[in-house]
Order: sequence, then structure tokens, then C-alpha cells
Amino acid sequence: MPSPKGSRNPSARSSDTASTIAAAVEACRRRLMPVASAPWLEARLLASHVTGLDASAIVAYGDNIIEPARAQRLADLTARRLTGEPLAYIVGFKEFCGLRIVVDDRVLVPRPETEELVEAIVADWRGRAPEILDLGTGSGAIACALARFLPNAKIIATDISEHALEVARTNVERLLFGERIRVAHGDLFEAVPAGTTFDVIAANLPYVGDGDDDLEPSVRANEPHVALFGGPDGLEVFRRVVERAESYLKPLGALYCECSPRNAYELAGIARDAFHGAAVSIASDVSGRERFVIVRRTVTIS
Repeated sequence: MPSPKGSRNPSARSSDTASTIAAAVEACRRRLMPVASAPWLEARLLASHVTGLDASAIVAYGDNIIEPARAQRLADLTARRLTGEPLAYIVGFKEFCGLRIVVDDRVLVPRPETEELVEAIVADWRGRAPEILDLGTGSGAIACALARFLPNAKIIATDISEHALEVARTNVERLLFGERIRVAHGDLFEAVPAGTTFDVIAANLPYVGDGDDDLEPSVRANEPHVALFGGPDGLEVFRRVVERAESYLKPLGALYCECSPRNAYELAGIARDAFHGAAVSIASDVSGRERFVIVRRTVTIS
């Protein structure tokens, strides 16, 4: 258990509860209630970030005094969160598929739904050595998670944003996947060497329609629009992928797309028109919303 960043001397504990770790966390929780769906969890994460203590230590050492500078730092970070800035940007990471993924405002914050995309790919390819293309890798979260769960996989992770790829490279190197993940800059397939084919193409690309009104205002205000918006119907980038994906897939390979419930059926129709000898399916996320379109090649086209 690490030492708390505050006094451990019981005689030094203050009767002023506002100066204890527990009181500071509670004050943070109360302030976060208007913007956070889980204010207690967010308050503990911010407090952990400020003090260097893990979640259990935040509770165990709750009666200890928090140093004034750290209390002020917690208040400042809470104020940033109240503006709608994502918690992940403030603390600098997001947990994803059991990995701590570094993130900042150059990339989207990885979503729980995308963990389900990873799970679908792993379920189909566990125990094998697939060659994988991760289009629009952003932070590299999908590529790193697939490298973790498919230890024999070889992965190319691409993005049009060099700024995003700087974050992806950080994650690949920090998580020691550099020998298995190659990060490449380019617009979709332009980053792929000519003649290369893959068992798996993962495509978590911009899928929000320009006029969609259900996008959270804080997401619209803070996360990179190039990674969010896919034209009027949210499918402009996906159309470009589906038109060319078949020539980049091996026989019996598969394309896995994360999309919006608003456009899943339209994307599935585009895929059926573009692919020959393929099974196209729509899968729902855990909330029951149509979130994934999966295209599996079933025959070899000569």
C-alpha cells in the first residue's frame, strides 16, 4: 500500500473535515453531480490522479489530511470536468479491455461499445494467427486490445491523423506491442502496402451524421470532429471502405464495423451490394441497439 500524500500522524489529523481526503472527495462528488453519470467514481478517479493513491487507499486513508496544494489541484480538475471536458482527457487515460490507454484531445475517448467490437473479433479468431488491419486506429485502443487477446496476431494500425498516430505509437510502445503492431499514416487503405490482404479488417470510423441531435454536447465540444462525423448520414467514410474492402480481405476473411444504430441497416445494405459471396449480419450492443455490421467472406472469388 503506498503512503498517502498527506499526513499519516493521527495527531496531525484535523477536526476540520473539509481538509481530509474523504471530505475533499465528497466535495468533488457533489460538484460533479450535474455532469457525471457516476460522480462518486469520477471523484475517486480525480482524487487518485491528484494524490497518487489507488481507489482502495483513497478509502483507507480517507481521514488523513490532504495537502492544501493537492486539494486545490483537485478543485481545479473538478472545475475542468464541470465544463464538460472528458474525464479521460483530464487524467490522461482510459481503461479499455483491461488496458490503460493513454488519451488526450488528439483522439476520441474509447467507448465501452468498442470493447464489444474487440470481443466479437476475438471470439471469431481466438487460437489463430490472423493478420489484422485496424482502420482509423485513433489512440490504438483496438489494435492494442487485439494484440493482448490474440497473441499470435500481426496488426497494421492506420489513421489519417498524424496527431492521433502520435498517441497510438505511445500506447503501442508503452504496452510493449511494438513487435506485433505497425502504425502507419494514411487515408484508409492508402497506408497499406500494395497487394497486402488481411484476415480481419476492423473499422471503427466516423459514423455520426452531421445533423444528429443525440450526440452529447460535451462530446461535440471536446472530441476531434474528424473522428466523429461521417457526413450527412454518417456513412461517407464507410462507403469508401466497403467499396474497396473485398480486395483487401483474404478468402474467408471478415470486416467488422462499429456504426450508429441510426445507420446500421443502411451500412449493411451497402455491404451486401459491394461484396460477392459474403454473409452480412447486424449485431446489437449490450443495450440492445444495432451497433455492429459484420461482413464475412464465405467463398473465394477468382
